[in-house]
Amino acid sequence: MSKYVYGIDLGTTYSCIAYQDEDGRPTVVKNMDTNSDTTPSVVQWGEDGTVIVGQEAKDTAVLEPERTSAFVKRLIGKSPVAITIDGKDISPTEVSSYTLRELAKQAGAQLDDEVKDVVITCPAYFGEAERTATKQAGEIAGLNVLAIIEEPTAAAICYGVTRADEDKNVLIYDLGGGTFDITVMKITNGEIRVITTEGDHDLGGKNWDDALSGVMVDKFLESSGYDGDPFTDEDNNEFLQDLALKAEKMKQALSNRTTAKTILDYNGNHARIEVSREEFEDVTKDLLDTTVSLTRKAMADAEAEGVKVDEILLVGGSTKMPQVQEMIKREFDIETKNFEPDEAVAKGAAIFAILQATKQSEVKENEVKEQDAEGNDVARDTTTGETRILPTIGGGSVMPTNITADTKVISVSTKSFGIKALNPETNQLLIFNIIKKNDELPARATQTFATQEDNQPLAAIELYETPEKVDSYEVDEDLKLGDAELILPPNTPANSPIEITLDLQEDGTINLHAQKPDTGEKVDAVFKSENVMTQEEIEEAKARVSTGLQMTM
Repeated sequence: MSKYVYGIDLGTTYSCIAYQDEDGRPTVVKNMDTNSDTTPSVVQWGEDGTVIVGQEAKDTAVLEPERTSAFVKRLIGKSPVAITIDGKDISPTEVSSYTLRELAKQAGAQLDDEVKDVVITCPAYFGEAERTATKQAGEIAGLNVLAIIEEPTAAAICYGVTRADEDKNVLIYDLGGGTFDITVMKITNGEIRVITTEGDHDLGGKNWDDALSGVMVDKFLESSGYDGDPFTDEDNNEFLQDLALKAEKMKQALSNRTTAKTILDYNGNHARIEVSREEFEDVTKDLLDTTVSLTRKAMADAEAEGVKVDEILLVGGSTKMPQVQEMIKREFDIETKNFEPDEAVAKGAAIFAILQATKQSEVKENEVKEQDAEGNDVARDTTTGETRILPTIGGGSVMPTNITADTKVISVSTKSFGIKALNPETNQLLIFNIIKKNDELPARATQTFATQEDNQPLAAIELYETPEKVDSYEVDEDLKLGDAELILPPNTPANSPIEITLDLQEDGTINLHAQKPDTGEKVDAVFKSENVMTQEEIEEAKARVSTGLQMTM
């Protein structure tokens, strides 16, 4: 029996694991090699097959770019391949599993526990494909994933806003190392309801690092007199690696001081440079302005739903930069909290894990409790024969004060979903959204379309995912999710009605039902991304990850 259940913040740049101790306190497990609360989400493959996860991989990433995978969270569920090692394509899901396995290994060694039952967090804007791929990464790592919870929701739980005596509308401003996420949620006693989400999955602290690197190189060139370009010169990997590490450290230093100094060496040239906070903030102003625009849009969308923000929570390591905190105070006259930005998400997930484990450990009426071949307690459905692993709750199972067994977390769709059809008034093909962004999940809606021609043999039904909450959207083939065909009876006249129903589940699965109501023809389809792994691929990856050599830092 495991001692604890765990919460994991699987981050773009850094990841973190937490548990709830015997006194009910959420606690982060430090990386025992670096004594840090977080572990870099960087994976590297050595020439001998050794897999290196964490700080050492990060420290040599630029030197070994073809054998190192970083920022993989930006690819998960979107691309089938993250990196190719020795002719073998490795998916973003499998890369992520190495980070999860390392976190579990670190926690297990320090707590003398087998880390099994976990809740993993994801950005609020993640769709079905990204959430499924994240869950599969946990499975490949040998974990029992109790739930995938949105990072802002986990942060809100950690901050304790669910204990509010009165209704509170909270905006989570989450600026991490690789992504930016805005979520507005309405919190009442026993319920966390997401109202709207916004974000930019390509914006994060790394962009601030890159901008600062440019300033550092300009000062190096001015001081040293070197007339080349260190960014484009050949054999510059060692310099770029050193620059990346020093830029991140200088950024952190400028959060505490008004100036920071470092030394750069390149191609026999040596310079001591100094950057002021003012210079840093000036060169990154456009990045900050982008977050302001997205925050204002989220607030406007929430107000359109009758929700006005009362409080702002700052989450993510990049919110420690003074320019972010000063901007929030300057632009929005709203109470702001900034507490444990690196740890809040993992701790909130650990609290939520207790709730999930409590719910899932109960055997239902149609189930019987058994043990599988590996000795896990499972519940077997007596009707279907399917089994599920029962979570085991140990000493840290004290129900936290800011969440109860009846707490509900209500999410919304982060995208709109619609069908391509001809607008008869303009004779233009458009995507007509049936389920719209910010619709409460699970969402189900029906819309009636019509055939275009007499004697049409079939109706080609094409499903699209669009980014805006609008009735119709211009056709973009990159947004297509898939298609289905409804066979029509002979002699079907033009303008015959076809009812199309979309059913969007909380896990992102989309069920489509189309029927011709007057004659009864129908078709059903389930849509999932092609970038998630099959069960066979999961088992193959699980064997590689569990048996491969692994060196960690």
